[in-house]
Order: sequence, then C-alpha cells, then structure tokens
Amino acid sequence: MDRKKEIKTYIILAAGLMALGLTHYFSAFFSQFYNPKNHLSLHILMELISVSVAFAIALQGWMIFTHTLSRHRLFIGALFFCIAFLDILHVLSFNGMPFFIVENSVLRPTWFWIVSRFILSIGLFMILTQKDRAIAPKYRSYIFLLSFVCVIIIASIIYFLPRSLPVLVVEGVGVTPLKRALEYILSFIFFSLMIVMVYQYRKSKNPAQLVLIAAVGFCFFSEIIFTLYKSVHDFDNFMGHIYKVISYYFLMQGLYASTIEEPFFKQREAQLALKKSEGRLHTIVSTVPSGIIITDSNGFIQYVNKKVERISGYTSDELLNKHMNDPLWHKHPIDVRAFPSLGSQNQRDLSETNESLYMSTKKGGEKVFLSVNSTDMFDEKGERNSIIFSLSDITELMNAQEKLNYLAYYDELTGLPNRYYFKEQLEKVLIDNSPAHRAALLFINLNRFRTVNESLGTDTGDVFLAVIAKRLKGYCEPRKRLVSRVGGDEFAILITDPKDSSLIEDMAKTIHLLLQSPLKAKGFTFHIDPVIGISIVNEEIENGEQLLKNARIAMHEAQKNNLPYMFYSHDSDKKLYEEIVLENDLRKAVERNELLLYYQPQINLDTGKLIGVEALIRWQHPVRGMIPPNKFIPLAEESGLIVQIGKWVIEEACRQMKDWLASGFSCSRISVNLSRRQFFQDDLVELVAEALKKADLEPHFLELEITESMTMDVERAITMLQDLKTLGVRIAIDDFGTGYSSFSNLHLLPVDQLKIDQSFIRNLSKDKTNEAIVGTIISLAHHLQLELIAEGVETTEQAEFLSRNQCYGIQGYLISKPLPATGVVDFFQDEVLYSRVTS
Repeated sequence: MDRKKEIKTYIILAAGLMALGLTHYFSAFFSQFYNPKNHLSLHILMELISVSVAFAIALQGWMIFTHTLSRHRLFIGALFFCIAFLDILHVLSFNGMPFFIVENSVLRPTWFWIVSRFILSIGLFMILTQKDRAIAPKYRSYIFLLSFVCVIIIASIIYFLPRSLPVLVVEGVGVTPLKRALEYILSFIFFSLMIVMVYQYRKSKNPAQLVLIAAVGFCFFSEIIFTLYKSVHDFDNFMGHIYKVISYYFLMQGLYASTIEEPFFKQREAQLALKKSEGRLHTIVSTVPSGIIITDSNGFIQYVNKKVERISGYTSDELLNKHMNDPLWHKHPIDVRAFPSLGSQNQRDLSETNESLYMSTKKGGEKVFLSVNSTDMFDEKGERNSIIFSLSDITELMNAQEKLNYLAYYDELTGLPNRYYFKEQLEKVLIDNSPAHRAALLFINLNRFRTVNESLGTDTGDVFLAVIAKRLKGYCEPRKRLVSRVGGDEFAILITDPKDSSLIEDMAKTIHLLLQSPLKAKGFTFHIDPVIGISIVNEEIENGEQLLKNARIAMHEAQKNNLPYMFYSHDSDKKLYEEIVLENDLRKAVERNELLLYYQPQINLDTGKLIGVEALIRWQHPVRGMIPPNKFIPLAEESGLIVQIGKWVIEEACRQMKDWLASGFSCSRISVNLSRRQFFQDDLVELVAEALKKADLEPHFLELEITESMTMDVERAITMLQDLKTLGVRIAIDDFGTGYSSFSNLHLLPVDQLKIDQSFIRNLSKDKTNEAIVGTIISLAHHLQLELIAEGVETTEQAEFLSRNQCYGIQGYLISKPLPATGVVDFFQDEVLYSRVTS
C-alpha cells in the first residue's frame, strides 16, 4: 500500500512538471484563449480559492482533535493563518481593485506576494525539517496571536512605508531584476525542501510525508512559472496561481490525513484487536490467584476477574468501562518518602512489568494497600493496544513497613523527612542529573533561635519548630518540593525542576516572608529571622554532602552580610577557609595573651565625675593587627568559644579593677557584658564568685550587663539574677528599649541600672519620637528607682537634653572613646569631666 502511494506521488509530480513544460512551451497557443481583460477576475478567483484553502488549513490546526495537537500541525496552521491574510491583502491591493486604505498600485500587491511566498517557503522549511512531536493545546493562542501580529507589522510596513521598499514591478515595463532574483531564491528554497523531505521519507517510510512532498513540489513548480512570465497578464502567470492552489490543496490533504484519518483508523484497529484477544485472555486470567484487570490502551477497564471484586469490594458491572484513575477507586500513589526502603516505581522497558504501590479504599471505606503490576500488550505493528494490571493486597506488609520506615526516615518532632532520608534523595538526584535537568538546594537556618531555647526553654523551642515545619510543609507539598529537617534549627528544601535561578530566588523570598510571620506558643510571641543559603547542582558537585555543605556556606555568608538569602559561589569557600583559620587563631588567643580589654568611661551628668567604666574586648592579632569585636565575637558565639572568652573577660576586668583601686584611682565600678550563652550557664554564679575571689575584689565593684532578650523567660531570668545579686554584684540591662521584655515585668527583675540604647540617642535632636521614647524610659527608671545611663552620647545637644530630663549618667565619644587600661588613668586625672568636654 505504501509503495503504491509513493509511486502515485511521483506520478503526480511528474505530471505537474510535464504540464508546466507544455503550458510554457505552448503559452502562445494558450494565450489565444486567455483574455487579459479577464485577468483581474481570474486572479481574484484563484486567490480566493487560495485564501479559502489557507484558512481551511489554519482551522484544522486550530480546531480539530486538539488532544492530538502536534508541532507540525500547529505551526503549519499558524503559518497558513498568516499566509491567508497576506493573500487577502495581496488581492485587495491589486491594481484595478477598488480603493482600500490607500490608492492601489503594482508596488504593494507585488510585495505582499513576495513576502507571503518567502514566509511560506522558509516557514515550511523550518517546520518540516524538524522532528514532529506533541504540543500542549494551551500554546495555540500564543502561536496564532504571534502569526496575526506578524501580519499587522508586515501590512503596516507595506502600506505606510512604500517608499522604503525597492521596486519589484515597473508598470507598463514588467518585473525588475530584483523581483526575478527573489523568485529564483524562492524556487531554490522549495526545491531544497523537497529534496530534504524525499531524503527523510527514504529513512522513515512514513506515508504521511508523501502528500507533503507533493505539496512542496507544486510550490516549487509555481515559483518556476513565476520566473518565466513576462507580464502579469501572461498565461504563465495564471498557471502559476493554479499550481499555487494545487500546492495548498495537498498541504490541506496532508494535514487532514494526520489529524482526522490516522487517529480514527488507529482507534478502530485497537478496538478490533482488543475484541480478538478478550476470549483468549478470559480463560487465562480467570484462574490466576491475583486480581487481574484488562484495560484498553487508554486505561478504560474491559475485564476484571473475581479476585479484583474481592479486593475492591465492587462487582464487575460497577468496574467495567471505568477508567483506572476513576475516583471510584480512591486510589493514590504511595509517597516514596513514606516507604523509602520499598523504592519508587521501577522504570523498565515496555516489554517488562512496571510495579507501583497504591493506597486505595474498598467499597465500604476500608483502607487497603495494593501492589500493582502493569504489562503492556502490543499488536503486530508493535503498537500498544491494551494493558494488563495484576493487583496484590499488601496491606499487612505495608502497615508494618510504615512503622519501621517512619522511625528510620522521619523526624519525630516535626514529622518531616530527616537528614538521612534527605541525603538519600540528594544522591538520587545527582545520579539522574543532566544539563537539561538541574536541581537546587535551599538551606534554611533560623537566626537567633538559640535565644528561644536558652531563654524560654527547649519545650517552647520545640513548639516553634513544629509550627515552622508545618509552614514549610504547607508551602512545599503542593509544589512537590522535598522539605526536611536536617538539624536542630536547620531545614532544607530540594528543588528538582528549577527552570532558572529567578524561580529559585522567588522561592527563597517567599519562604523568607513565610517564616518571618510571628510565632506564638505558651503565651510568647517570637519573630524568627530566617537565613537561606542556595546551592545549585553542577558538574563539580560530586555528592549530596557537598551540595549541603555549599548551601550551608552560602547561608553563613548571607548571615554575615545581613542578607535574607545568598547563592553559593567559589568565593564563599575562600571566606570559609579564612574563618576557619581565624577560628583556630581565636582558640589560641587566650593562651597567647592576645586578648585585651579597653574601657569606656561613664560619668555623672550632675557632677561631671567618673562613676564607672565598661569593659570592651579587643583582639591584638600578631599578624592582622587589632581586630574589632564585631569580627570575632559572632565567630566565638558560633563556635562556643564565647564561654571561655567570657570567663577570661570577667577575670581580667576584676583584676584590672583591683589594680586601679590599689593604685588609688577612683572608680566606682567596672561593667562586663554577658553573652546569652554565658547568662544561661549553670555554673555562672560560681564562675563570677571565683573571679571575685581570685582578684580579691569586693562584689559591688563589678557590674554585669545583660540584654532585654535574655529576660523573655521571666521566671528563669529572675532566678539567675537573684543568685547573682546574692553575691553582691550589680546588674544592668543593656540596650534597653530594643528588646522584647515587657515593662510590666521589669519591676520583678532584681536589677540596678538601665542603659538606654544608642539608637534612641543618635537622633534625639532630629526626631521628636526618639525624644518621647527617651523621656519615657527616664521617667520609668525614676519611678522604679533604677539608675539610668545613656549610651552613644556624641554631641553636647544630646547631653543637655539628657541633663534636662534628669538622666543619671552618660557614656560615649563625647566623653571618650574606649581606652586601654593605662590610658584611662592618664585621661581622668581631672575628676570633673563633663564641664571640660562641654566648655
């Protein structure tokens, strides 16, 4: 049959070529019967037929059997949608037609003709030389809209910018060399396409290509004729239009065959084959102990055995002609994350069995787990015509497996997959990864979450973690993203199908906002500031651990730069190396006596006299020089070295205060800042007592500063502060006004002093709101009979405002920058300081 179609096609092409030669050779003879006066009417007739066929092709591409839409069909339809409009404009602008938009001439219709033919030739070449494949119907509107926009642009140029276009036809003379050259180029394109399609047919033997070869061949014949005629009224010109209509017809016929006839015949053949096999299969499957379901190639049930009726609870009459995905089954694929040891669905050759696991509900509501094996059945042409499903009830096995897998692969607190399972999935992604299938990992750390555990207790922290996990799960599950808890306050999200980095970035922004919403538990409201590190799979990633490491490095960089998220880069590794080196140096800094204390004075605003100093740590690195605390304190906090360093600071401050007192230097107290980790140490009281004893310093000379955030767990904070007060040391709340403590609980805390945060002092003269806040804090301190010191005072205006409002003391650059121990005594030889700095 295919050989006959091939011979028929070549005969049609040969006949067309022979007719072309004969009509051209005897054109003088045919011209006797062709009246040039009727040329306009005949031209309109031919073009109307062309337009009708073009629109028919376009409609086939748009309307018929959208579920079988392919790239060839869609693009050819859109191409002829454009061609149809251009042919209409060619007719309407033809010389002799009534006025349309502008006065008609030979220039515009010729250009519409040339542009239309070039779009057709190039479009067909690009479409038919590419492999055809299915395409989603949603793209129809976009492609056809693009085609129409092209028409608008072309029409606008030809109608309104004619002077910018070269002349193709001179009225009364004939076509120009440019016009003839363009026709030769068109002929060459169509001829080349015909040769390519013949070559493709020789390889594929697809009979549907024969009609398209004929169509392209007649397009080529048409262009050959248009290189031969001398006048638009020649008989050759008329024959060129006839060949054009014939080529359009063959294109429409080819599209019709592939979109209507072919699907219809395939479906009918599948049905016939299915009926023949039903009798044979019925005897076999009725005796098999497993449940057997036979469907057609589209998944509609044609047969079930008795075992299926027992497994599902439905009769065969209730199941026949239902689809395998019918809601009647209540069938859901088992999430491989819930049963990772069972593995995911095996992907095998079509000739092998494909196994899947499902959870279904029997008639009556009983839950049942099914192991479903599917095997495709093929006809003699190798095309699938039916599917056999074998069902096994594995409910007991799955119930036992579910308990084991949950313990092995899931986090008990949050219910999320744990680190072990997450890394398994990472390895699978890396094995399956290809340049066209990238993957990305988001590593999420909860900033300051340690504060929750240290100040409110781990029970409250666990409640917050469960809430955060629920938010992440609610966001990720609908998008089929794997989210896991990989550490205490660390989560990770695996993205296996990122289209580009902007999609990942948008997801990071969304998650950051999602986690920033306030958390409420046990009467506390807490704000989490998440930081996200992003790592994208590339050729350099060797394993899942490296991908996690890169994302964690990016998270640390974002944390240090105060950014919500950051992508991993090679520079991050360099910074990490520097941090590791710095951390190693910091571990040895205490032993090498590289740490030292500077002291910032605090003065009484009324008397101008020194009332105390605040001890501030510095690091004199032997190579890097003086390193400020904001560079190494966060590193000490993260590494746990802050405990050792904090102990040294307390001991050194006590020793220095004792030395000053012994030398006769008058100073009422020395203040030391406690880190959060220090404050919640179980042995803090013993550590402070030991430092005082070692320095032989009376306790009232030592003042310990804590931050507001450390007092969120009021009961725990009160207990710790009372134990410290028992020693006789002073207690101050630093950075007051910026934390989370409630004023209603302040009177319960055994503290001696409040320190107004410098952020309120900085803009006192510029912002009335800050003045009101500072005034309120001063008033509060007076009512609670607490001493008050303002930090960060740098101008006389700030000092005068604080003095007017009866603030007790100040510290800041207006008095002095932090000074080394030897510089403090020299600077404070004059006891009255405030009058000196303001005079």
